[in-house]
Amino acid sequence: MHKSLLTLVGGAICLTTYGQSAGSSSPPQPSPLPPHAAPAPRPAATHADTVQALHHLFAKHRTGGWIWTTIGGLFAVRIATVAAASSSSGSLSSNTGGTIVGIGLFGGVPAGIGIGKLARFSKANEEQTVVLYDKAGILPPYVRTRLRKKYFLK
Repeated sequence: MHKSLLTLVGGAICLTTYGQSAGSSSPPQPSPLPPHAAPAPRPAATHADTVQALHHLFAKHRTGGWIWTTIGGLFAVRIATVAAASSSSGSLSSNTGGTIVGIGLFGGVPAGIGIGKLARFSKANEEQTVVLYDKAGILPPYVRTRLRKKYFLK
């Protein structure tokens, strides 16, 4: 009884608010820009802006690499300690194959992702990329695809 009453009241409220909002439509507002005018283009990034963005990009990805590696290591250690504790106490049945798969899957995969990020975005690669950009004005594809507006200071 109470449930149907609440449903009926809720439906009535929805219908009345819908009717009020549908009846009070205002005419469309004109656009502040003429139809043929495009928004002003953003100023092009200078060489110094791009170098600063490269440093920011590499630092962010190195931080992500450390986070992934730490998470993978913590999972691997946790799975190994739980497996060792359960095999010594005998309370839970643990098998070696499951422990190895768990360590590899939940510990190894994140750690592998982190190590890959640390290798790809190392300080040495950052210096090489900046030198290459200084000399030739080009960026490696893995950097060019990741260099977004958020890495440039506003």
